[in-house]
Amino acid sequence: MKRKIELTLLFRSPICPVIVVSRDRLYSSKNLEGLVRYLLLSGPLDGENYVKVIDSTGEEFWYYRDRGILSPGFVFKKWTKRRIIDLFNESINSKEIGMNYPNQSISSKRLSRIIGEISELIAGHNKGTIWET
Repeated sequence: MKRKIELTLLFRSPICPVIVVSRDRLYSSKNLEGLVRYLLLSGPLDGENYVKVIDSTGEEFWYYRDRGILSPGFVFKKWTKRRIIDLFNESINSKEIGMNYPNQSISSKRLSRIIGEISELIAGHNKGTIWET
């Protein structure tokens, strides 16, 4: 039986692909339908009451599970290339596949490309264990 899921987007939608920063691992989705599925699986990091979502522009969004609301974050606006790479390289996903995202030549890569490539690594690792998106 499928469960009906309602997600309220405040202000604007994240631009896909997105990375979901969950308590136990990273998830990635190429569309909003997949994002909703991964938000249901995700728990917030310790000490936070929301799940972080990073869109392809590096903007952080916050998902409040108790209210079903996804909105742009308000603490800082954009993630840097280095911070996104470090997030992946320090994640359980990276450890499980035994691969880090390379730190060299990041100045010549666009932020959206880095997020896209890391999203593909995450999606490839999670494929078959969760929903494919």
